[in-house]
Amino acid sequence: MTVPVNRTMLAALTLLVGGMALAAPAIEQVLPPAGLYRLDSASTSSLPAPAPANRVDTRVDGASGDIVRRERVAGADSGEKVYEGKGPVTHCIRPRRISDALYSSAVALASCPDQSSQVGADGVLVHTANCPAAVVTLTIRRIDKVTWEYDTVSATRASDPAADLAWMRPVLEREAAQGKTPEARARAAQQLLDLPRLQRELAEKQVAVNVAFAKALRNAKTPNEAEEVRAAMAQSGKSVATDTRQRVRWTRIGNTCAAGSGG
Repeated sequence: MTVPVNRTMLAALTLLVGGMALAAPAIEQVLPPAGLYRLDSASTSSLPAPAPANRVDTRVDGASGDIVRRERVAGADSGEKVYEGKGPVTHCIRPRRISDALYSSAVALASCPDQSSQVGADGVLVHTANCPAAVVTLTIRRIDKVTWEYDTVSATRASDPAADLAWMRPVLEREAAQGKTPEARARAAQQLLDLPRLQRELAEKQVAVNVAFAKALRNAKTPNEAEEVRAAMAQSGKSVATDTRQRVRWTRIGNTCAAGSGG
């Protein structure tokens, strides 16, 4: 049995958990609690959708901090390149709202209008966000008493140079108000100020592209030339859609964010 959950149901679900037995645990029972965590392992694979033979793979060794990167593009293989780390990688999880935990785990999803969560009877949490720029699916599994695995799959959408950037505003507003550092808040505030200019430049670029294509179409001397121009117009400015998968495993090593605070 699976219990669907969305943000409007969280309060009601919490009350239900206290009053009756549910087949599936509540979201807060699945998410890792506040404390200090050690990175056990992390891997990321990025595959451009039109050219799945091209891919970039990255692995992180949590114990050493070493990063191993390998690129395979157009038949060329870079081999594994190792970037030396600086010791164990840890992460502090502070007390937070459930929505913040999901957003931060699934790459700043606060602006996505279509989001939902499901917790299965097996205790696996699946959070899906249908965003303007991507569809993101975050799966959180509790491996044992102190270990969690985050599996995030992001499918970005292809877009054109005049794409509507309005979806970025709530993300930047959130970061400007609640960013973790003064630098992060200041950077988001500046990006907010730059957003109208960026949108205008993208629109102007699209107009210039459209004018150039219209001229090329008028000057086409044969039907084949005209068809080639139309095909180029259909593909013009489209960013490459990309599928990215990241798996991260964390182990809780402290009740607080101070190293050596106890498990």
